[in-house]
Amino acid sequence: MQYCSAGSAFVVPGRPTRGVYSDPLEEELPVTRMTSRSHAAAAALTLGAAVTLAACSSGSSASGTAAGSASVSAASSASASAASTQSQAAGKPIRLGFSPLSLSIPGLQDTANALKAAGQGAGMSVTVADPNFDVQTQVQQLEQWIQLKQVDAIWVIPIAAAAIEPVIKQAQAAHIPILIDSEPTKAGYDGAAPGVSFSSTNFAQFGADLGSLLQKCAQARLGGAPVKVIYETDPTGQSSNADTDAAVKAAIAKIPGASIAREVGVNSQLAAQQSVASALQAVPDANAALGTNDEAILGAMQAFQQAGQDPAKSCIIGGGSAAQSLAAIKAGSIYAGVAFDFTQDVKNNVGEILAMTASPTAVGKVMTLPIDVIAPR
Repeated sequence: MQYCSAGSAFVVPGRPTRGVYSDPLEEELPVTRMTSRSHAAAAALTLGAAVTLAACSSGSSASGTAAGSASVSAASSASASAASTQSQAAGKPIRLGFSPLSLSIPGLQDTANALKAAGQGAGMSVTVADPNFDVQTQVQQLEQWIQLKQVDAIWVIPIAAAAIEPVIKQAQAAHIPILIDSEPTKAGYDGAAPGVSFSSTNFAQFGADLGSLLQKCAQARLGGAPVKVIYETDPTGQSSNADTDAAVKAAIAKIPGASIAREVGVNSQLAAQQSVASALQAVPDANAALGTNDEAILGAMQAFQQAGQDPAKSCIIGGGSAAQSLAAIKAGSIYAGVAFDFTQDVKNNVGEILAMTASPTAVGKVMTLPIDVIAPR
């Protein structure tokens, strides 16, 4: 993998291999795909660096990424570099259309801003659409880009992947490469196709890892007592949540004597704190809480503390790796977390977009977002 000159070098953060237990405050950790403001700022910085990295011409080399990550191949990196260099030389920036779920999510707004700013120095002009969680609006915005040839490439985080299958075919016919942040099957494809790449997230694995950690915590902390879980779910109803939910519940069912004492929907840290506090009043012997993001587990930790239960003797587990969560894992108040390696994911996506722009009809790739387990040794 080629890196820029020392003046703009991008260093790949070290990260634990998925499933390896490590002290989260003794090594650098991945930025996670969450929507909290702390993650938003980090994601924006990461994305800006990734765009610059993907567009660099040949410079000093560095060794590969951490074990277990899905890295961009050398050929793809070279193609991406050549595409950007040729575009800049011709005075024709690559026109990228970026369509996230909604710009009302701080993390996605910051990501869009960073992509636009970084693109100016990397041979890329970026147009950002805001469908605001409306499927039909997203489809219409994408179709307009394609029909009016307003972009040279598209990166879409689909609200409903199945709804954009016709859009993908339109992009192929127009020779406009498209990267979809989804599993291929959910968009009607068996895999990558000419001019089409996917960046998928294994939410089932994410849920399974959370459940596995709950089992380990039960053995380490609960002394054989039945596991009674307050399960904090995401109320948005996206298919990714359904995949995570099914995997979490399957994992809990495998723990002898374990049960979900209460299931609560939370969309903020305050909501998590209040919902878990109410659940603890109804089920005072609940000894575990499991959530899918930082806000959920931090709120649960606060609720356990307010109820007079020591979180360090309970099993509080969740997704995410914000600084506050990492500190709580270090202190033992949160047992463990599971995080997406957004750093590597962004580098892969940007590199693939530039590579596809160089060869719009070449078969794309299916990339998978790496997952890391963050827990004390």
